[in-house]
Amino acid sequence: MMKPDNCSFVLLLLGLFASLGAFSDEPRMPEITAQGFCAEQPQKGIAGEYPRLRVRIEAADRIKELNIKERSYEVDLALTRDKYNLHLFGLDQIPRKHTDVTLNFQNYINDKIGKEGEYEFHILVTDKNDNTVEKIISVHVHETMPATESGTGEDARLLQTGLFTLKRTGTEPVKGAHLFGINWKNTDNATVAIRITKSEKSNARLGMLDKSDFDRIQTIDQLAQRVAGLEETEAVVLTTARNKAAGEEFLISHNDKHYILKVMESSAYPSARGTVVTVKGRYKYQGAAE
Repeated sequence: MMKPDNCSFVLLLLGLFASLGAFSDEPRMPEITAQGFCAEQPQKGIAGEYPRLRVRIEAADRIKELNIKERSYEVDLALTRDKYNLHLFGLDQIPRKHTDVTLNFQNYINDKIGKEGEYEFHILVTDKNDNTVEKIISVHVHETMPATESGTGEDARLLQTGLFTLKRTGTEPVKGAHLFGINWKNTDNATVAIRITKSEKSNARLGMLDKSDFDRIQTIDQLAQRVAGLEETEAVVLTTARNKAAGEEFLISHNDKHYILKVMESSAYPSARGTVVTVKGRYKYQGAAE
């Protein structure tokens, strides 16, 4: 049996190293992976109540750019200095130089999409070696489900329900406040406390409720009885930062209608146009809302 000479052995090793080097030179492409859903099918949800929608970004050679585009909105999450952009995708800090990050599109959809339709998120990831991967995530947003129409008998005495979103950026008017005839001012920069009062020329009246009232009061008669014994207050003060207002309940009487409001979530984030304060929840009322 012939033994390989030294030259043959060296050539064999060189060939092996060359082969391994060829594999190591192959680019390690970033990956975009849908978490718990099929990315090829539009994900459905209700405006203002859209559930979490998570997408994982992995880049072995670290994230250099992470671009998200939806209609006219476009941001590089790896470079943005606006914390509100990070909030929209469930992030606390920019993911630049990270090897992986999970985005949650829930806040974006609930904050920025209010009309029914199909929408597309274009996700473009680039690592430090300029390897790029792109993916499109589609969502179908439905309008808020209408309240069930009252029938006859007992059903006719039940209160109707709805969803509300109150949002203010800087000193701009409060969006969603017209129905209730209210306005607010920020009173504490640290906790982003807001002082809700009736708006100018409004006939709105306010009152604080117990945290069990929203679930307990189901009928028109129960609402009328609670309103009759309720002490009116000049303002309702809520601390909105870090979801501190969640669970608060209060009543607004406006244009001969009584509304019981329950805050489900609250947030406050800085932006280029000023602090963005959002208060979301459910309300009950008698009769059709205007």
